[in-house]
Amino acid sequence: MHGKHEDAVPPPRELRAPARASTGANTVAFAVLFVISVAFLFASYCMARALIGGFGAGVGTIVLAIAATAAASIFLWWLAPFADFAEIFWLHLPADRRARRGECPHCAYPHGGRAMCNECGESTAPLPAWTLSPRPVRRMARILVPALIVGAAAGEAWMRLDETRFVREYEAARVPYARARAFPTEFARMWADESGGMHSEAWPAFERDRRWTRPAVPGTNQAPTANQPRERGW
Repeated sequence: MHGKHEDAVPPPRELRAPARASTGANTVAFAVLFVISVAFLFASYCMARALIGGFGAGVGTIVLAIAATAAASIFLWWLAPFADFAEIFWLHLPADRRARRGECPHCAYPHGGRAMCNECGESTAPLPAWTLSPRPVRRMARILVPALIVGAAAGEAWMRLDETRFVREYEAARVPYARARAFPTEFARMWADESGGMHSEAWPAFERDRRWTRPAVPGTNQAPTANQPRERGW
């Protein structure tokens, strides 16, 4: 029969193995970052391709669109800290809570002010605060490279599919035909001329800030109509 003095030390609040970032949490975090990156780079590639213009794409057009998409990936680097999601939420935050309660930051065993934990043998000093280091940057780079490849390939496939649909629509109409490109490039327009030539241009209805240099009515600022002589400046 055990004496009551053996129960003098209260049991720890929660005993755990030394804190380790969950592999599953890392996998989920990397997957989410990859999906976000692919979606952003897909849209970036499509818009770059539409801005370059032209119906269909040669090697030069594709290379330019990929280069523009790679440059746009700079807007994804602010997500780099999330590549350390598991370490932040499964290691640093729980360790901080344990340290404030006077427990070992690694296993949550009450250390009673000792420098080393009697339960796990680790130091009872609070863990250093999380800071941005090369590790999440390297992780983000490993995510962005395949995301760029997948996003650009998906974007090119999407643009070609839209152009194929346009050709079919034109062949069914057999008249000069035009329509906007599909999402996310509605700002660009495709059209077929009388000879069957296919064209695409971004903002075809956009007009620069032209200033009339010769008014329709002398002494006024009224611009000439379409049927009146006019001079346009840039």
